[in-house]
Amino acid sequence: MNKKAQITRWVLGPLLALAVSAAPTFALAQSAPASGADAAAIVQAATAPLAATPMPAGAALCEAPWFRSGSRVQMEGDGDMPMSITMILRDVMRWDTGCSAQLEVRSKSALAALKGPPVDTNQMHEINIDRRGASSKTSIDSRNAVINARARYARVFGEAAFRGSGVFNYAGLDIREGMMLEGETFRSSVSLKIYPIARDEEVGTIQALYASVIVGSRHVGRKQMIDTVLGRRECLPITYEKRTSLGPLQVGDEMLQVEPSLLNVTDWYCPSDAFVLRTEIRQNNRLQRVDVTAMEIDPPDR
Repeated sequence: MNKKAQITRWVLGPLLALAVSAAPTFALAQSAPASGADAAAIVQAATAPLAATPMPAGAALCEAPWFRSGSRVQMEGDGDMPMSITMILRDVMRWDTGCSAQLEVRSKSALAALKGPPVDTNQMHEINIDRRGASSKTSIDSRNAVINARARYARVFGEAAFRGSGVFNYAGLDIREGMMLEGETFRSSVSLKIYPIARDEEVGTIQALYASVIVGSRHVGRKQMIDTVLGRRECLPITYEKRTSLGPLQVGDEMLQVEPSLLNVTDWYCPSDAFVLRTEIRQNNRLQRVDVTAMEIDPPDR
């Protein structure tokens, strides 16, 4: 095996990500041979930058109390891949047909089973919301988002893009117990280059140009009081199935087909804060929980 192939295998070792349902993080491992599933884990984490906290769409998002410059949300996840995620909004702008913002996502993640050092990831997105269509189909997108990730032996640099229709539209809706909310569609792409940690020599590439997330109908459960970082809150459990597909995955010169994954998700949406303060994801009988652990909102402009 030549040196470039060996480094590429180091980078694409046993990877785990929260499969588009959790944080925008990469789980790059330290060693071991690569596989199609390993490469898929990198892309799955990169192709859904907003999936850690379901984002409401359209006018509801533009007018949400937390959608303002300076807002900061901290999230912590447990399970097989402990993680810490910080999301910061900047340069929020509003107009008659929508709004936009710069979204920075910083994250650290680690594979609990390997007990390795965390992987640092930074993503910068320009989020655009267009509410000119029907309210349930208002679009949200980000183009040319920059992604940087650093692990023990390698770093990854690249771009991602996504577009959703009616994405996670909770805020502003009159959501009641027993309701069924319609499904949603989310499409994204990612293109990454892999480098050794101390050199600028490219040693591999990963591309997924036709990734998708299909969310089924969502059932609104009974209101419950739960403990959150903001205190006791009355929140609604919203459950649904989420199917993620990477489409054709190109790793170097090799084209791979990766089986879609099916997740069972519960969003704990708290109407008083117009935010999902807890998310539970179950896959293959394993449960991952992501909680908002800090939420800072600058006062509105006067």
